[in-house]
Amino acid sequence: MSPGGLLGADFRSGLGLPVINLAGCPCHPEVLAGTLTTLIHGHELKLDEYQRPIPWYGMLVHQGCTRNEYHEYRVEEQDFGQKGCLFFHKGCHGPLVGGPCNRLLWNRRSSKTRAGVPCFGCTNPDFPQSAPFFETQNIESVPLALPRGISRAHYLVYKTMAAAAAPERLKNRETEI
Repeated sequence: MSPGGLLGADFRSGLGLPVINLAGCPCHPEVLAGTLTTLIHGHELKLDEYQRPIPWYGMLVHQGCTRNEYHEYRVEEQDFGQKGCLFFHKGCHGPLVGGPCNRLLWNRRSSKTRAGVPCFGCTNPDFPQSAPFFETQNIESVPLALPRGISRAHYLVYKTMAAAAAPERLKNRETEI
């Protein structure tokens, strides 16, 4: 994705504004309302490299996920209906994509991951991906796609140590989600 998309990087609206991408499937209504309110009041709206407003897309979906602690200790789930992390086997994109999903809850109540469904990465420019939605592409149980700035070697060492240090309460799924 490039700034301006089909309209080109130099495109500006009649008010001098660039194309602003409000990603999501669908875009969260609070993102739409917040973006419009910011622009109507004449405030600056900082955009990321995909022309998305940073206040809503500047954090990973993973941040704020109720399954985050399971991810950090690599307590993985092989099937749905369990409390652990859905990133390693069930295709969750939460640690990979920016979006407001676990910050702005739908109906102020829930999100995909809180309901036990992996993040599909619908705020990412390459959505929908060509790989199956409920499957994590990996080599030797290490996901092919890793969070930005993380090297495969460091990730492998860190996650192996974290899994060995996981508290029993997490291994036993004794926390609420």
